[in-house]
Amino acid sequence: MAASQEHRLDPERLERLMAALEENAEALETLLRLVGELKRSGLLDAMLAIVEASDELFSAMATQETAKPLGNAMMLLYLLGNLDQDLLMAAAEKMPKCMDEARRVASEERPMTLREMIRTITSPEFAAALRAFKAVMACARSNGQG
Repeated sequence: MAASQEHRLDPERLERLMAALEENAEALETLLRLVGELKRSGLLDAMLAIVEASDELFSAMATQETAKPLGNAMMLLYLLGNLDQDLLMAAAEKMPKCMDEARRVASEERPMTLREMIRTITSPEFAAALRAFKAVMACARSNGQG
């Protein structure tokens, strides 16, 4: 009986809770709908399972075999987060067409003629690729300072 006495709400706290319920009724209804949808879809159970198994998951992920790949994934996310979004979007939009063209050209069986080689290495695209490669290498050798 003493335990049930401890869990009773004092009138002031109950009044504050009722005022908060009234003030946030719309948000609470939305939250209840969200929880209901999560439950119906099975996502709520999946989320609960993840939370309940978090210690085991963390222990499994904290092994030497997974530490390096996780660190690499985090660095990759950091790198992607620092790329210019417009540049990345332009590359993503052009990449399927460019990859198809590269695959088509690379699959040609015949060797390049000397004239084709000279035309290739004197092309603006080749010059741009060399300049970009040189800039990346210079930056990497200077530890990114300058």
